Amino acid sequence: MKKIGESAIADPTSNCFQCAVDPETGEEMPAKAAQVMEAGSKLFTEQGFGAVSMDQVAKTAGVSKATVYAHFQSKEQLFVAIVRAACLSYAENVMPEVRDAPDMRSALTRIGRSIAGFLMAPRTMAIYRVIVAEGPRFPELAQRYYETGPRNFKRLLTQYLKDAVAQGLLKIENPRLASDQFCSMVRGPLYMQVLLGLKDDPDLLDVDTVVDGAVEVFLRSYGADAKRAG
Repeated sequence: MKKIGESAIADPTSNCFQCAVDPETGEEMPAKAAQVMEAGSKLFTEQGFGAVSMDQVAKTAGVSKATVYAHFQSKEQLFVAIVRAACLSYAENVMPEVRDAPDMRSALTRIGRSIAGFLMAPRTMAIYRVIVAEGPRFPELAQRYYETGPRNFKRLLTQYLKDAVAQGLLKIENPRLASDQFCSMVRGPLYMQVLLGLKDDPDLLDVDTVVDGAVEVFLRSYGADAKRAG
């Protein structure tokens, strides 16, 4: 089994700029724009938004400053595009295909591993740190990140749970609450440790143990055969 930070789960955000979209039009961006976004993401996450200049972005991307400004009129606009691409990657990649799963346990395990893989991915963590740091300066960006990323995924998971209830696979009175509970069980033991860079802590739990435990608790509470108190 793999510890946090090891390659047990692929980084679903690793190619999130290859099909980046314009934050204003929603259309796919040219290759040069994606190249600039990749460079900007690297610099912003390493140095912070305020410390980075468009000259640095151009140099890191290997393009002229004129090329950078041809695609992004300001550093703020570039930052917005980078965050939006990360949000779209979140929405598109974190909810796995589970229709072929043989049972509810397998489906939830697949979902839990996907949640863990996305949240612990280096790019996801780096973007999150920048959002937290720059949130007071860009409150609308923080809101967009939450709406497009975490909240959108919770909606997808909630709908999946509702469908499972309708099929008699689960017994849940409040699917929205249940989706929050499941995500929290997967996220809780792992996220803070990764955020603080505690990858070498001997007391760290591995991803498989955390996900399997979350699925077990969830099914004991909400499984079709689960016994209700009282």
